[in-house]
Amino acid sequence: MRIAPVGLFYYDDPQKLREVAYQSGHITHAHVLGKEGAALQAYTVGLATTMNPDSPFEREAFLTHLSDFAEQDIYREKLQRMESLWNEPDRTKIATNLGNGIEAFNSVPAAIFSFLSHPTSFEKAVVYAIRLGGDTDTIGAMTGAISGAYLGLEAIPDKWSVKLENRLYIEPLAKELWQLKTQ
Repeated sequence: MRIAPVGLFYYDDPQKLREVAYQSGHITHAHVLGKEGAALQAYTVGLATTMNPDSPFEREAFLTHLSDFAEQDIYREKLQRMESLWNEPDRTKIATNLGNGIEAFNSVPAAIFSFLSHPTSFEKAVVYAIRLGGDTDTIGAMTGAISGAYLGLEAIPDKWSVKLENRLYIEPLAKELWQLKTQ
């Protein structure tokens, strides 16, 4: 859930992104599935930054990019499973199929699915993620990172951002990170 800056800085170099994500993730995720989850989350954020939210969102193409990037079968299988779940109203079935736990292979797919379920609304995507239950802070944070990368800072509801702890420090820092990459 802390890997979003890697996606921002290395979105244009997937191999370097994977390398840096693995190194960064190793601190708390020594298992290869944890490292791969960090890389996939970073790649998802990076991919979202390259897309224009004013153009129609192509969910299938987005998923294809993610599947092509994923190296571990469990991630590819869960990404492929998403297509059959788009219209599933029962969140329990979604959590059963994709996961909602603390393990990266259960939380990263849930975050990606939450974003893809509501790509045009930061609030709906994050609320959806939280309503999946389980490790809600992690899944919600990862969903917010993807949605924010795609929609931009202005998509975050004011009613949320005004309550953000250390907001006066965090918001300028986020803008500076973005400017470092885009200059």
